[in-house]
Amino acid sequence: MHALPLVLAAIVVWLAIGALGLARPRNLFYVGRVLFTAGAVIGLFLAAVALIAMREVPQTIVLPLGLPDLPFHLRLDALSAFFLFLLGAAAAGISVFSAGYFRASEGTAPGLLCLQYHTFLAAMACVLVADDAYLFMVAWETMALASFFLVTTDHRIPEIRRAGFLYLLIAHIGALAILLCFGVLQRETGDYS
Repeated sequence: MHALPLVLAAIVVWLAIGALGLARPRNLFYVGRVLFTAGAVIGLFLAAVALIAMREVPQTIVLPLGLPDLPFHLRLDALSAFFLFLLGAAAAGISVFSAGYFRASEGTAPGLLCLQYHTFLAAMACVLVADDAYLFMVAWETMALASFFLVTTDHRIPEIRRAGFLYLLIAHIGALAILLCFGVLQRETGDYS
């Protein structure tokens, strides 16, 4: 069985679920009960695929996306499958549990939260299957920005804005450190893969 295309399908479906949240952003039932439940099902699907992939030989795919002559390289091995299993299982539980937090009186549209949350999950899955520095950094930054938007959802409260800024600052300092490490590795190996 080729599990990596199924992992990519789960990532694409998570992104589609997030985009569907914008179709009816203020509909609590649609977002909370339908879309977050669908996100939980995809999380369980990803966990099941990852369990199967742990026993398979490593798989790679090169996607002709990104910059010219710099495609995305993806790899699924036992270690990344283990972490994808954890991500899928945690996403399933969090999706079901968080759907109960939506209230009609809150200011933030649930559909916007749906987009941010599912983008975060998809980006985290991309981080786990990235096989080159380029895809890793694109996915890492997407994950950091999506989680920043999740942290600052209730941006009217000054403490939350400060916490969001601090998070973004620390996330980008970490990204800079990772980028420097990739530079050192490239110097030693001659490749960013």
